[in-house]
Amino acid sequence: MIGPSFLLAVALASPADAPVDSAEGAGAVVPAPAATADVRGADGAIARAPTASPTTRAKTGRGMLIAGGVLTGLGVVGRIALEVYWSTAAQIVPTDPFGRWSTANLAFVTNWNNLMFFGPGLGLLTAGAYRRGGHEARLGKVRDAKRMRLVGIGLLSGGLGLWALSRALFLPIAEACPSNRCAYTTLETTFWIGTGAIFAGAAHLAYGTGYSKAAAKVSVAPSLGPGFAGLGLAGRF
Repeated sequence: MIGPSFLLAVALASPADAPVDSAEGAGAVVPAPAATADVRGADGAIARAPTASPTTRAKTGRGMLIAGGVLTGLGVVGRIALEVYWSTAAQIVPTDPFGRWSTANLAFVTNWNNLMFFGPGLGLLTAGAYRRGGHEARLGKVRDAKRMRLVGIGLLSGGLGLWALSRALFLPIAEACPSNRCAYTTLETTFWIGTGAIFAGAAHLAYGTGYSKAAAKVSVAPSLGPGFAGLGLAGRF
């Protein structure tokens, strides 16, 4: 007499265990076998039952961070190359008076380079930091998101303020400068300090915001049971 465990094993057998018809050809697409788990029947027989497997990859923000870093790096290289050009091929003498007529040219060439910084580079880094914060919150890592947001707001505000003010007042500053060295040093110093603060502030603010948003949907609680103990992670993913 066929027992119930044998019927259970037949009913739960994976379709991937069936032979493939050779008439379909060697190039036929065959579904990948599903993940299975052992199921023990009432009389001790073991059958294999399909189990759920993840179909989507976690959004860690790694790709965006890498892409943003590459574009930002290109912007850094371009800016350094521009500074080298000013001191070599352009033959700008540091001790000569600053040529006010060159301000329009400076604005033109530097804004092309700024597109790398404040366009896709900063955007991708910010979006990547936001996703990274949410990913680490779902992993249960402890971060002071509130402090990170406050630091981010302070750095971002200070960087934007310095960058905008120094550009708006560049003509009066350059007029007061006695030489090219004074004018170009002011231009480059305010650029690097302001840009660094903007990037750091945006990253801190985005990470803290992403972490806080994800942490609000995740709860961690002790989980105890027969033969195991640990932490239970619950939330909407």
